[in-house]
This record gives sequence, structure tokens and C-alpha cells, in this order.
Amino acid sequence: MENLSIIKSISKKIYIDSFFYFFILISCLTANFKNFLLFFSIILIHEMGHLIVGVLLGWNVDKICLYPYGGMTRFSEDINRKISEELLILISGPLVQSIYFFIGNELFKSASFNYYNIAILSFNLLPIYPLDGGRILNLLFNYFWSFRTSYHLSMIISFGVAFLLLWISLVNGYTLNIILMFLIVISKLVKEFKKRRYYFNKFILERYMNNYNFSKLKIISSIKKMMRDYRHIIKNNDTYYTEKEYLNKLYRSK
Repeated sequence: MENLSIIKSISKKIYIDSFFYFFILISCLTANFKNFLLFFSIILIHEMGHLIVGVLLGWNVDKICLYPYGGMTRFSEDINRKISEELLILISGPLVQSIYFFIGNELFKSASFNYYNIAILSFNLLPIYPLDGGRILNLLFNYFWSFRTSYHLSMIISFGVAFLLLWISLVNGYTLNIILMFLIVISKLVKEFKKRRYYFNKFILERYMNNYNFSKLKIISSIKKMMRDYRHIIKNNDTYYTEKEYLNKLYRSK
């Protein structure tokens, strides 16, 4: 009964993008519904990989979004959760999909299944935020640079790659579906970029409200240089403050 209640709770959090219904309609009108089911099964298995590992690590599921080009499992967790945990969740999607590829290849014996699997996996690993590839790249940046710098670098690369691939698609006369996918991804990317201040403020506020037990220590001169997985000493006018002291001073002055 407990497992059933968990499944029901998760099912209520599934969000299907309006463009997804459009692709269902097109597949029915063009007698490609069987191929669409294969396509959909790959997306579902991919997201199940993210979901299962996230739940095992104790992350709270916020929403499971299904788009024409793939899916996205969102968790309602602190930005300051360990990078290694988030990286493991992100990698689990492509990993489980790859396992499904080898199993499905034996079951379906379908060229379409192989094509969709490779296409979805390749597309999802593009370094474009918020695709898995873009998120993984952002996390890798966070090992070396501040949260703010990593996010901005990810956005610059994401926009560059997205517009380059859209231009290549237009010049080479790719199908309307591919061009439409890149346009959808760019629209999602723009929405993410508009949230950059919200993400940074949330990152800082979490440090102010919660006590994180990070082992690594770094001395910095500004909160803009704060890193994930680190606790900080902030140097200001030859005075050294702990994160709590500096943020308490900062918020009280506002």
C-alpha cells in the first residue's frame, strides 16, 4: 500500500507540455503512432533513471515534465545539496536509457527504436541548459568556480551552441521537427536565464537560513565568489567574517 501511495503521489506531479500533444496528433495523422510510442518509452525510461536515483538519495520530487524533445525531472531541493548527488542523478538518466537501448534492441528489433534512442541520447547530452548535458557542464564548472560564475558560463555556452545548431539546421534544410525542437529549447533557455538572479539569491539565502556541514574551506572577498560544497570566510576591509556573520550583517543593513 505504501508503494502504491508513492506511485500515486508521483503520478500527480507529471506535467505534459502542450507541444507534446501536438506531436501525438501529428503522429496519429501520419500513421506513425507506433513509432511515437517507441519514442515516448525512451523518454519515460530516461526520466525514470533520474527519478529512481533521486528518490533513493532522499530528494523530494517536484515535477516530471515531458517535452517533445525529452523530459525533465525536477526536485524541490536546496541548491546547496552536494554536487556529487546532483551529478549522480543527472548521469543516471542517460545511463538507464543506454541500458534500455541494449535491452530494447533485442526485444523490438526495430531500426526506428535504435535511431530514436541515439537521437534522444545525443540531443539530451548537448551542452545546452536545461538539457542534461548543460546541467552536467554547469555542475562540473561548480567544482572549479563560484556558483555565479559557473551559471553564467553555462548560459553563454548554452546560447552559443543552441543558436549555432539552429543556424546549421536552417542552412542545411533539416526537417521542421528538428528546427521546432531547437526553437523550443531556446525558449526554455531564455526562461532559465531570466531566473539567474532568483537562483543566486536562493543560493545565498539557503546559506543564511541553514547550517551546511561542508568540509572544504575557502577565503573570499565577496559573496559573488561563494562556491558550492565549500564553507567560506569572507574578508572585508581587513576583517574576517564567517558566512553567518557576514550574511547576517549584510541582511540587517538592508
